[in-house]
Amino acid sequence: MPLINNKQIAFDNGQVTLDEWLVERLRDKLAKTSLLAGKLSHPIQLYRKTMEESEQSAEEEIATICKDFIIVQVIVYGGFIPPSFQQQYIFTPDKFASWVMHRSRELVMQCLENIEEFSQKS
Repeated sequence: MPLINNKQIAFDNGQVTLDEWLVERLRDKLAKTSLLAGKLSHPIQLYRKTMEESEQSAEEEIATICKDFIIVQVIVYGGFIPPSFQQQYIFTPDKFASWVMHRSRELVMQCLENIEEFSQKS
């Protein structure tokens, strides 16, 4: 059983940081989820983050997983603004796990929670 101390986890074969452990856990969950997503007719949402919001419009970042890839899109919509994609990123599950950890541990946790929630529904 791992011992968590000062953001490090001691295993029988050495120590890894908590962040490394989270990235590995996310990679494992993404690999399993991509197999499930390949059987569905729609992608699975990993996270949705409002980046900017005004009274009538919003800018959101949405990450979804489909069969082999994770797509991150920044979408602007609302008011007099027609919905549009401002940015799109495409990742393999392995690259996404590292990228999202560099962005925010909160986003990693949201991904893990959404994957777990989806798994329980399936």
